[in-house]
Amino acid sequence: MASRLVQLTLFSSSTCSLCTTAKEAILRVQKKTPFSLSVLDIHREECPKEFADKYIFDVPVLHMNGQFLMQHRIQEEVLLQAIEKCRATPILHPPQEEKPF
Repeated sequence: MASRLVQLTLFSSSTCSLCTTAKEAILRVQKKTPFSLSVLDIHREECPKEFADKYIFDVPVLHMNGQFLMQHRIQEEVLLQAIEKCRATPILHPPQEEKPF
């Protein structure tokens, strides 16, 4: 059984000290277990407008595989458990269509 890939996205701001602390916590967790991390500054064009508008007053915000996970303070143990749980969840594939003989 293949394990699930884990992609974290941190919505951040260069002027946010809490964002710096959050990124440091995420990087400490990354030393314990592998995952992909993207950091998007909500004030730059790289960040989709819907998230920039939504999180303008709430950064840092962390998504895992495109879903909201946590915001403001990153609890390292909670993050590690969430990553391990995600990785252990089997990947569901759509049913294969049966082909006639």
